[in-house]
Amino acid sequence: MWEPTLPKTRPLYQGIVAALQRDITKGDLTSGERLPTHRQLAHQLNVTVGTITKAFTEAERLGLIASRVGRGSYVLQFPEKAAAADSGPKGLIDLSVNTVTIEPFNNALNKVLGALSRRKSLHGLLEYHPVPGLLRHRAAGVKWLRLRGIETHPDSLILCNGSQEGLMAALATVTKPGDAVLTESLNYAGIKRLADLFRLDIRGVPTDKHGLRPEMLMEAARNTRVGAILCSPTLHNPTNATMPLERRREILNIAARLETYVIEDDSSGHLSGDQTPTMAALEPDRCIYLCGTSKSIAPGLRIGYLLAPASIMPRLSEGVHATSWTSPSLMGEITSVLIEERIAEDFVSWHRKEAVERMRMAQEILGRSNIFPNCPTYHLWLELPAPWRASEFAAQVRLGNTLISPADKFAVDRNPTPHAVRISLGGVADRARLAEGLSVVGQTLTARPGAFLAAI
Repeated sequence: MWEPTLPKTRPLYQGIVAALQRDITKGDLTSGERLPTHRQLAHQLNVTVGTITKAFTEAERLGLIASRVGRGSYVLQFPEKAAAADSGPKGLIDLSVNTVTIEPFNNALNKVLGALSRRKSLHGLLEYHPVPGLLRHRAAGVKWLRLRGIETHPDSLILCNGSQEGLMAALATVTKPGDAVLTESLNYAGIKRLADLFRLDIRGVPTDKHGLRPEMLMEAARNTRVGAILCSPTLHNPTNATMPLERRREILNIAARLETYVIEDDSSGHLSGDQTPTMAALEPDRCIYLCGTSKSIAPGLRIGYLLAPASIMPRLSEGVHATSWTSPSLMGEITSVLIEERIAEDFVSWHRKEAVERMRMAQEILGRSNIFPNCPTYHLWLELPAPWRASEFAAQVRLGNTLISPADKFAVDRNPTPHAVRISLGGVADRARLAEGLSVVGQTLTARPGAFLAAI
């Protein structure tokens, strides 16, 4: 039978709930495990039966347990299988996946879902709803885009299952097989998969600390049919490059000369807090704009917003319709409530502070001031000292039970990649575990690759 150790929390019923949550997270209580009766636990803890009843009622509301008349109370398993992947002492410390930490999300999500459950009917959220999505959800998207300085109308937005679906629809709409898609020479791996799917000639354009280099963009466009320019002007993944205003205008001017669209991936824009106008705000008729919630609220909140010129909206809607058939109504409703009640803004503020703190921790451990960006971000780009190569360095760090991403993972074509790695700071919930992984990276930086190379 469960024997809880209560934290020093008052009132008592909250301490019991906290103990339940802690022991489920640690795995000391498992799914389906029967809990003591109210009377047994009250006697064990020397509290009233009413205190236990109040605690179990709250625990059931939070989704920690289920109570059935005649059967007692049982533990419910968390969807993420209770124990976080990085919580085990022998588990890998994964600094390779670029996600945000979800530490503050649970209580807010419980409140939102609780409020939804008290509505008279939810069946409308489980029906087919045509693309571009419910007006209410697109109106919430307008508010979300306003945080990025974009003023638009719900009729100009399409609700997507994450910005990845929006990108797929954009490429399907404005390109033809064989077209060149010009993008940063390093980009996230999904870009190349989509290019292969649509039989596009994806070409990596050299970058600098400000992102795409305009003169190299023109060079890449020479003697070819350019279907689109795809770029991330704010907190580019993986390098964290952010374009200044003048560079954005230059890229837009080039797109106009080439008579092509700029697909602006602003996945990290909300997190960044950067006030530089987006390309879509500068030239709305030249841009297809993509943003979402997974990089600024929670990775599993797969809602994306697609903004585009009116002339191509019908074709974009058909593209989204072809991939998912219906709008993501239930997830869209959850996201809309978060936006309307300004909970989403609170999350963004929290994430910015958390990202800054984690970056400060990384700076203290790695001791390299030149690698840290000016904007809040959950990943850093580390250029390696000679004679390290990126793949060798990542392999050596892996021997220290830590995963990072070498530069070649982000290569969009076969051109040479820099000797650098991306280190993600948001996917490991426990800061102590994060510090442990960063220490492995720091120790490897001061080592020499010779012994490792000899071993292979």
